[in-house]
Amino acid sequence: GWLYLIRCNRFGLQFSRKRYFVLDHHLLRSFKSVPNSDDQDPVRSAIMDSCIRVMDNGRESINRKVFFIFTLYNTSNHNDRLKLGASRPEEAARWIQCFHEASLKGAPEDIGCSKRKWQSYSLSGSSSRNHQNSIDWTLSSSDVIAPSPWTIFGCQNGLRLFKEAKDRDSGGKKRDDHPAIMAVGVVDGTSEAIFQTLMALGPSRSEWDFCFSKGSVVEHLDGHTDIIHKQLYSDWLPWGMKGRDLLLRRYWRREDDGTYGSNKL
Repeated sequence: GWLYLIRCNRFGLQFSRKRYFVLDHHLLRSFKSVPNSDDQDPVRSAIMDSCIRVMDNGRESINRKVFFIFTLYNTSNHNDRLKLGASRPEEAARWIQCFHEASLKGAPEDIGCSKRKWQSYSLSGSSSRNHQNSIDWTLSSSDVIAPSPWTIFGCQNGLRLFKEAKDRDSGGKKRDDHPAIMAVGVVDGTSEAIFQTLMALGPSRSEWDFCFSKGSVVEHLDGHTDIIHKQLYSDWLPWGMKGRDLLLRRYWRREDDGTYGSNKL
């Protein structure tokens, strides 16, 4: 049936793409339209094995459209996940149950996550039904921004700072054409220990965002939630618009896979 693939652009904003999914035993396939026959090649395919788990994320609004979200993730690689959405809660519940049953059955020759070569469930860009060794979802995909090389431009407090190097078709730089930036570092410790260490910093803890000019904590609600005040750089506002103040609720939560994520409302 029809589902929505939920992705994020380089600015962290979510968007959706409607795709037709077919789950046949352990094989998940996606199409841009309803397939005419069983032999039609999918846009992407994935193998559902015993490493795959499904997590219900509840109701979420994306670009003013309500979705009932669930996420597939790989227990052998927490970065390997696929976020999907349904238009109705009963559809989401049906898909969640089907994915759960497919994972319990496992794929042929499935000998366990720890005893075999890891195999991503991310829907690959394969044009052949027999090519099921899946690759990163972002590779060769027209649904997301194509991956670009990264250039290191600094190192601070043990973090290596990278910016996205773009190819340009014409000279000059657009006013709103800001490169994506990321920081990479390695910390020796569990997710729980790192999270507790960060929370223990209290008011001295700071958070940086490339589109915020300044901000402050208005109120701490509990150990995981606080109210923050932010102001955007003028470059991120439409021409002629005055500065805007944002009052947000920021909270940290622990995901089912053991990782922590920050959300702002």
